[in-house]
Amino acid sequence: MKIQYLGIIFVFFSCMFDVQTNINKNLFTGDTLVFGGISISLLLLFGLVLKESSQKTFSRSTLNEQNENKTDSTTEIINVQDQISNSEVRFEKIKTESSNLRNETQTEKNINSGILRSNKTWIDKIWKREVPTHPELIRAHQKFLEKLGSRLNGAEIYFLSGEVSFLLASRKGKVFHIPESPEESILTEKSLEEIVEGRISFSDRSVFIPLGTSLPFGYLKISQNEWSQLEPREFQSWKEEYEEQVSVQFESSDPETGFGNLHAFELDKVRVDDNILIFASIQTDSPYPYVLKWISLWTCKLLHKQVRFYRIRKDRLAFFVSMGEWDFFSEKLNELVESLQKENHPADLNLGISVLEESREEWSSNARKALGLAIEEGPNRYICL
Repeated sequence: MKIQYLGIIFVFFSCMFDVQTNINKNLFTGDTLVFGGISISLLLLFGLVLKESSQKTFSRSTLNEQNENKTDSTTEIINVQDQISNSEVRFEKIKTESSNLRNETQTEKNINSGILRSNKTWIDKIWKREVPTHPELIRAHQKFLEKLGSRLNGAEIYFLSGEVSFLLASRKGKVFHIPESPEESILTEKSLEEIVEGRISFSDRSVFIPLGTSLPFGYLKISQNEWSQLEPREFQSWKEEYEEQVSVQFESSDPETGFGNLHAFELDKVRVDDNILIFASIQTDSPYPYVLKWISLWTCKLLHKQVRFYRIRKDRLAFFVSMGEWDFFSEKLNELVESLQKENHPADLNLGISVLEESREEWSSNARKALGLAIEEGPNRYICL
């Protein structure tokens, strides 16, 4: 179109020039008009062609931009769809993991609940008590194992406390063994159930024979190869004698410590050979069984003998010693008090000591009176009457 305008301007100026110069008679001849018309027509046609060409180019570029925009939009839509799809996949995965986690948690809860119920059942079934420490109990173990030694090469006696077994005594050949520290053993659930029910249990190598006059307090362990060497009638006689001796000790013992109870103290008081009676009172914020058993352990280690203690009250012990043992014990009392203070469970100790003279009734009365006087004087004191 610009070329058309240029042609019109050219004609306009040509006419103006012609008017001013008065030469139109020479300019507007027939040939001039013909060639001028042809030129103007060609210019108009050329301008029209350029216009159509520019419009097509513009349309094509616009179309390309639209296509690019559509492509970009389509790509964005696809990307958004992919993101949504990925989000859905992740969400489904999270849901699946959450569901699995809930299932696993529920399963774990069910298992734990089952274990707790099972443990509670076993706790109800099993006689949970501390091992009595009476010297006669050790003699009963030794006598029973010596009789078995005539038939067997080795045997072990275990005490049941919950699901744990503690070795009481053993014999291999002619060697009799009492453990100085607890030696634990764990039975299989099947063997434990059979022993608690009073039935003999068999494993690949061993035989477990329940011991007790009613509810088993423990079991005898022997090898399966030697099981057939026992003569049933003879073995049953030995076993019953041993069970009766041990059961008496269980019936007269404190469940928390294994010490003798008040009933056992009153029975033993009239038949002991020792002539010194000691009452011990403990004041502590810690669990009493721990402190009481510590005093027992320290005393037995000091005197190099098994001393039977009696728990006659929650915080009170009684035990018997000879005159010579008391002299040695009294010299080391400061060490006992220091050991109680250094332990994780500190305690104050008072002692009342009575010497046997004529009446055993006055013997225990004097010990109680002496203990009361010691407590009045303050912690960590002792009085002897």
